[in-house]
Amino acid sequence: MEYWIWLKQIPRCGPILQKRLLDHFGSPNLIYDACKEELMSVHGIGEALAESILSERSLNKAYATLEIMEKKKIQLLTYMDPLYPSMAKEYAEAPILLYYRGSIQENMEGVAIVGSRRCSHYGKQIAIGAAEYLAHHHISVISGMAKGIDGYAHTSCLKNGGYTIAFLGNGVDVCYPSEHIELMEAIIENGAVISEYPPQTKSRPSFFPKRNALISSWSKKILVVEAAEKSGALITAQLAKEQGREVLVPPHDIYSSTGEGTNRLLEEGAKIYLHPSQLLFRREPFSQKPVNKKPTLRKPAKTKEGAVILSLFEEKIIAYIRQTPKTVDEIGYALQIDQANLIECISIMELEGKVKSAAGRYVLA
Repeated sequence: MEYWIWLKQIPRCGPILQKRLLDHFGSPNLIYDACKEELMSVHGIGEALAESILSERSLNKAYATLEIMEKKKIQLLTYMDPLYPSMAKEYAEAPILLYYRGSIQENMEGVAIVGSRRCSHYGKQIAIGAAEYLAHHHISVISGMAKGIDGYAHTSCLKNGGYTIAFLGNGVDVCYPSEHIELMEAIIENGAVISEYPPQTKSRPSFFPKRNALISSWSKKILVVEAAEKSGALITAQLAKEQGREVLVPPHDIYSSTGEGTNRLLEEGAKIYLHPSQLLFRREPFSQKPVNKKPTLRKPAKTKEGAVILSLFEEKIIAYIRQTPKTVDEIGYALQIDQANLIECISIMELEGKVKSAAGRYVLA
């Protein structure tokens, strides 16, 4: 592992060039042993950078890092490790090496929950509810262990027996903020804290954009709970859009400063968030007890020929929106369907491709 650490620490050689070197030579130790001419045969490696790589040909720093890691039970996740999510590798700037404490699940699938450090009670409720729902559906909660929304999301996930990952803008042996030390230990026990920065690295403002990029690249969907006009959560949302991730945002009071950024995301095309079932990305079986003796949701059955038999809810909704797009409130009022049942039903219909949202109204897909 010392060669991986050495390659990651070379100045002026970022992840894109590091991956080109790995593609060309096959392993970090072969890069370490390469001569100047061999290094320069890689696209993007000029004479100055080749000489810089050769001048860094020492494993002393790497061995010192490994010694600290052994003492603090820190592990390495390399770009070639099967635990490194393939989805995260799609990001061009994906680091070739990550440090972590805890455990990383195989085929990990997660949803990011991010937002303001100084959050409102409304934002807190949304974060807690979303994380609880994801935990119950065995979907990982990903965030940044910051105060506010991040902390509430991690805590709610853990309280409900879920698995959570925190990406840090410092070494995984450094707790920031310091008052989250108990939360950090709980995450390590039931998930992982991950960073691209070596042990003993203290947090800096310049580190957090890269941390935010990792949060979004490791997530299938991103829920931006709350964000002011200038917020790290907005950076995460922008990176998520660039990475092709779905960004969901709950509506906020237009006079609230904590919702200015999130309302702007909605204006720019983010998907409106109304119910945690929108965070699902695979079909989950579920059951619901009757509410006031009204028909309940169910997984659609199929005939022998394979045709889908729609539930009573679905039949009513499809008939009602067939001619004219309708909002959730209009559907609920007209069909007298319980709001909780309606939101879950229509969200799953959207996931199944039966309906789609257009400017806040639902139409047939």
